[in-house]
Amino acid sequence: MVQSDSEIVVVGGGIVGMSSALELQRRGRRVTVIEQHEAGAGTAAGSAGYLSDSHIFPVARAATLRDIPRMLLDPLGPLVIRPAYAPHMIGWGMRFISMLGPAKNAATIEALASLNRTSLARLFDLASRTGAREFLSREGALTICKTDAELRTQQADIPAYRAHTIPVTAVSQADIRELEPAIDTKIAGGLFFPEEARCNDPSAFGRQLAAAFIGNGGSVLQARAVALSQQTDRRWSVRLENVSDVRADVVLVSAGAWSKLLLRPLGYTVPLEAERGYHLMLPQPGVQIRRPLVFAGTRFAATPMRAGLRLAGTAEFAGLDAPMNARRSDILFDLAKPYLPGLQRDGASRWMGRRPTFPDSLPALGKAARHENLFFNFGHQHLGFTQCAISADVISDLICGKSPEIDVRPFALSRFEANLRL
Repeated sequence: MVQSDSEIVVVGGGIVGMSSALELQRRGRRVTVIEQHEAGAGTAAGSAGYLSDSHIFPVARAATLRDIPRMLLDPLGPLVIRPAYAPHMIGWGMRFISMLGPAKNAATIEALASLNRTSLARLFDLASRTGAREFLSREGALTICKTDAELRTQQADIPAYRAHTIPVTAVSQADIRELEPAIDTKIAGGLFFPEEARCNDPSAFGRQLAAAFIGNGGSVLQARAVALSQQTDRRWSVRLENVSDVRADVVLVSAGAWSKLLLRPLGYTVPLEAERGYHLMLPQPGVQIRRPLVFAGTRFAATPMRAGLRLAGTAEFAGLDAPMNARRSDILFDLAKPYLPGLQRDGASRWMGRRPTFPDSLPALGKAARHENLFFNFGHQHLGFTQCAISADVISDLICGKSPEIDVRPFALSRFEANLRL
C-alpha cells in the first residue's frame, strides 16, 4: 500500500531540506517532506546561529593538520575522536589528508566562496518571504585572538578574504574592547567582519520555515526513510519505517548526516562523517555582547540569543548513535571564561548535534550521476544555516531544468569516485 504520492519528495526536513522544499514549492511544484523528527528542528536548531559568508577556508589546511595531535591530547581541546570509533575514521582521514595541496585548497576556497557570495542576501530574502525575518540581524562578527601568533595566523588570510570581496578589518585590543566591552583586556587583537549576520533563535527560525511550508499547502510526513528504490516506471519509492511507502517523480536527499545510509546501497561513494558539535546555553550569562564572537585559539563561538548567550563549537567524531558526552558542552564555559570574565552559568542547558561533514569541506549539491530524478543537497558541515537558501536556489534550478548561476561541478558527489576508493 502507498501512503502518498507526490511530485517531489525531499528526504530530510532540517534547515537545508526545508529551505529546498520551500523554494520548490514557490516554483509551483508539489512537495512532500519526510522528516523523522520535528520539521525544521535539525542540527541547525542548536547551532551557534552565526551566519558567516567569510567561512571560505576548508578544514583541511596545513596548519590544521599540524595542530591535530595537540588538539587530541588537550582535554579542553576542540577535537575529540572516541577511541572505539577511530578505526572508522581511517578512510575519511586519508581523504582529508589528500586535500592538503595548495591547488586543491585554492579550488575549495573558490567553490565555497561561490556559494557564500550571495548566501546571506538569499537567506534574508527567504526569511522575509516566510515570516522569519525577526530572527535575523546583521551587526557583524569578531574573531578574537589571545596571542600574537594567533593574530598573525588570522591576518595572513586577509588577502584571500578581500580577493573574494569579503569585507574585513584588522582590529586592535582597544578596538575590540570598544565594540565589546565585556571582552577581557588580555587579548592581542583580531578581525572584524562588518557584514556578518546572526540568528537569535535558530530553533524558532526552523519551525517558522516549516509552518510557512505547511501553510502554503506543503505536506510533512514524520517518519524515518530507510531505503530508496527506482521502479520500472522510473518513479521513485521511498521506504519508511513503520509507515507505508511514498512514491514520487523526483527525490531530493537532504538528510544531513543520515544521507549516506540512503545512498550507499544505490552504489554511491559517500565519505560523510557525523561531526558532533555541542553547545551550552546560558540563560543568565552575566555579560552582554552584541554580535557573534569567534575565539581563534580554542575554535568556538559565543552568540547572543533571545534566550541568553550560546557557546557553541568543538568537533567530536564518534558516529551517529553514540550517546552525548555532556562534558563537551561544559568545557565551553571553561574555555569562554578567560575571554569573558563576568560569565555565569546558572541554569545552563546542554545540546549535541551532528554536522554532516565531508573531508573536503564542500557539500554534495547536484544531480545523481547514475540515476534519473535523484538529487542531493547535504553535507554543509558548519555552513548549513548560512548556505541553506542559496543551496535551495541551486538545487531547485537543477530539478526544474535550469542552469544554476554557479558552477556545481565542485559539489558533485561523483568527485569522490575518482579519489581514494575507500
